[in-house]
Amino acid sequence: MTWHSIDAIDTALKRTKSALIEPFNFWKWIKLGIIIFLLGGSGGGGGGGSGSNYGGSGQDFNGFGDSGETLITDSQFLEFREKFTQYVDTNLRFILSGIAFTMGIILLLSYISSVMEFVFVNSLVTNVVTFWAYTSQYLRQGFNLFIIRFVLGLVFFSILIISMLPIILPRLNSPGDLLFEMFFSSSSLLIGVLMVILAIIDGIIQSFINLSIPMSMYQNTGIITAFKKVLGLFKADWKQIIVYWVVRFFLGIIVGIIVVLAALIIFLVVFGIIFMLGLLLYLLLSWAGLGVEDTVFWVIMAPFGLVAFVLLLVFFLLVSVPVPVFMKYHMLTFLKSWYPESGIPLFELAQEK
Repeated sequence: MTWHSIDAIDTALKRTKSALIEPFNFWKWIKLGIIIFLLGGSGGGGGGGSGSNYGGSGQDFNGFGDSGETLITDSQFLEFREKFTQYVDTNLRFILSGIAFTMGIILLLSYISSVMEFVFVNSLVTNVVTFWAYTSQYLRQGFNLFIIRFVLGLVFFSILIISMLPIILPRLNSPGDLLFEMFFSSSSLLIGVLMVILAIIDGIIQSFINLSIPMSMYQNTGIITAFKKVLGLFKADWKQIIVYWVVRFFLGIIVGIIVVLAALIIFLVVFGIIFMLGLLLYLLLSWAGLGVEDTVFWVIMAPFGLVAFVLLLVFFLLVSVPVPVFMKYHMLTFLKSWYPESGIPLFELAQEK
């Protein structure tokens, strides 16, 4: 039996090499780095258990055993709640504005990330990175993906909150002895297990969505239709997907370690050169009698700092490219082999013809 995910490794490496190195194109790397950055390199609370003891109103909580150390009293809690309520009432408009602004930024970035999913795939499939043209082309499909992911996020968040209510509500209704320490220690295991389960389920769904994106692009179908198609393929040949997940897991670790080590070495060299130049410039200015209190000092050092920042930013954009490109090529190659009718016009196949 042919395992497509294993066979796809060698082909993905060749396509990555062809796309990034043969020939090397600096601006292509930068544009891919920006796309990957906009993808979000795209990120619970406490809960349960028994064994916490609550005293009557006005009693103190002894932190551990009979140590006699008071953690919090009813009067302290009520005082804190009163001050907190007053603060919220006074600044409610600013708090709501801040929350709305933050949520708006998060939703905007999430939408941009969804659009970049399509831009990234098409850039690699065609081996031509045209940022603005692809972005305008996939605004609608990106919005549909954004809505799907937003709904999934709400569902998972609601499940987490609902599962925590039986744990949180008794604590909120007993302001006397807030067993913060015991509460968090006894609930951390339950919440950890729940979050792991939700993370696994979400990872599975996101894997199916990622496989659905190129199918929806090149079969001219909606993302939900493509998702259903992927589910159907999974039911018919689930072993391929299981092996695919295992291969992807180990590939991500191995390739990530290799690239991180290489990037760290290069970064130390680049940072070392910048640091030495900055130190030399500082010594020359000091030798000339210029200090941090002099305007001329900052007129010279500020542009140098800006150039150094830009160079480091470019460095990080460049080193962020190889791993996501390879992993995406692996996914596309696997999907093309697993489901030839997907219609993915990978550039290498077009050249071979």
